[in-house]
Amino acid sequence: MELVGEEKRIHALFSEARLADEQNTPRFAGVWNRAQSQTMRPQRAFKLSFVAATALLVCALVSLAWWSQRGQRNQNNAVVASVPSITTVGPSSVVQPAKGSEPAPLTRRNFSNRSRVLKLAARRQVVQLAAARKSLRDAKAIESWKSPTATLLVSSSDELLKSLPQLNQTVQELKSFLPNQPQ
Repeated sequence: MELVGEEKRIHALFSEARLADEQNTPRFAGVWNRAQSQTMRPQRAFKLSFVAATALLVCALVSLAWWSQRGQRNQNNAVVASVPSITTVGPSSVVQPAKGSEPAPLTRRNFSNRSRVLKLAARRQVVQLAAARKSLRDAKAIESWKSPTATLLVSSSDELLKSLPQLNQTVQELKSFLPNQPQ
């Protein structure tokens, strides 16, 4: 197969383009050596800004934990202080002695334990009452909920669609509800 004039010119142009590409393209050995030298270079394990940001984050988390624990302690003390004196709960309903055992004589330590038990029972009752009120409030909210799109589902023909035809209605009256159909 011989190359004709136009084909020879195209062949020559492609050869020139290939030579220009070969001259501009770097050799593989040079590229490989540069890549190897970059991986051998040690990189810094930690940057100063990363260490500073981490230390700041740890300090913030520790202070937040300390603040929340301190707030809980103050809140618990406020709940105990706001609990009214309980007359319906006695030590016998909170602490039940074992059968056959005699009650210990009332000493300062036992009195302290009983008052602590009464405070815990009062606190437990307050928490249970608050939880019951909240669940009642949530149940009422769920019961009274209405879909925001319920009004979109109401149609003027709902009464027709939800009722059944009566036996005394004629076929002509029932056909009046149907669209006109060619016969």
